[in-house]
Amino acid sequence: MSTLKDLSYLAEAKDIWNEWRFEPWKNGSAEGLKRRVSLIKSGLIGEIARYYVDDYIIWKYNLEDPKRIFSTAESETDLMSQRFLFVKIDGKYYMRKKSFLMGLRGFIEIHMYRLGIDPPKAIEDLAFLVNKAEEVVNPKRP
Repeated sequence: MSTLKDLSYLAEAKDIWNEWRFEPWKNGSAEGLKRRVSLIKSGLIGEIARYYVDDYIIWKYNLEDPKRIFSTAESETDLMSQRFLFVKIDGKYYMRKKSFLMGLRGFIEIHMYRLGIDPPKAIEDLAFLVNKAEEVVNPKRP
């Protein structure tokens, strides 16, 4: 039996998500936001290389979704990292990571992050946005 976690009220912080260029995203029963960030390596003669990082903030999901996404993720050309931040209201922080072709084809990271806790450095930027959204849409929550 699957248990649905639903913190989709965080979507109401539209100004935050728009400012940081997140777009709606869905994969099976998992729902949230996605953005693609470009990383450009420059030299004296201009651009040398361009890589991408995909960030996902997932606020509605079944308990088996993190495992399913982790096991079905594939590498993509020029995609260096796929970070999935699953938001929850209880439990401990958990992280799982794997590389594709020893890191030469990128990485996938699954983070199970509880609202309001101090985040590890790897997700500090995403956790800040999630916590800020929580403050905006639910200002009375302790």
